[in-house]
Amino acid sequence: MTTSRLTLHCLLVGGLLAQLPAAGAATRVYQSKAADGSTLFSDQPSPQALEIDVKAPPAEPVGAPLSPRPPAAAPAVDEDNVKTIYTTLKITAPKNDDVFWFADGPVKVQTQIEPPLAKGHLLVPILNGVAQGDGVAGNEFALSGLDPDTYELAVVIRDASGRELKRSAPVRFHFKRQSLNLPARRPPARP
Repeated sequence: MTTSRLTLHCLLVGGLLAQLPAAGAATRVYQSKAADGSTLFSDQPSPQALEIDVKAPPAEPVGAPLSPRPPAAAPAVDEDNVKTIYTTLKITAPKNDDVFWFADGPVKVQTQIEPPLAKGHLLVPILNGVAQGDGVAGNEFALSGLDPDTYELAVVIRDASGRELKRSAPVRFHFKRQSLNLPARRPPARP
């Protein structure tokens, strides 16, 4: 979790605690997850929110000396939001200038990714400069529905917000379909 998010969460919880009733009393607070995975606290229930009881600390008498606060603990590391730096992203299949035939089915693509794809990151195929779908959460996929042509394929890794983290070098491959006009397929000439 970033420092700004942690600060925002502390402010939200602190704001809720400041509105608590008299000392020693408890109030209801609701904890839920936002669409981006961050934790939210509210005094209003929402779908799928967990109700938690928060007890106010005992009130100190007016004029009493302030008790020293223990030092704040280091924030916990949110493993899902640690920035992954990819050192390797390359297409291992197809090889440059490979030829695929329509009758053989979809073109199978394999990649090498180091370190492995992080949670929430997607591998997106880029065919002739155009992204093909939203991506896959793995290092293999198949390209189908191709017309006979020569294609340039690259892959990119995108994070959950769609930001490009790394792009592979492009690979060129050829997709062909046998012609019905080949001499072997023509009917024999009439005498």
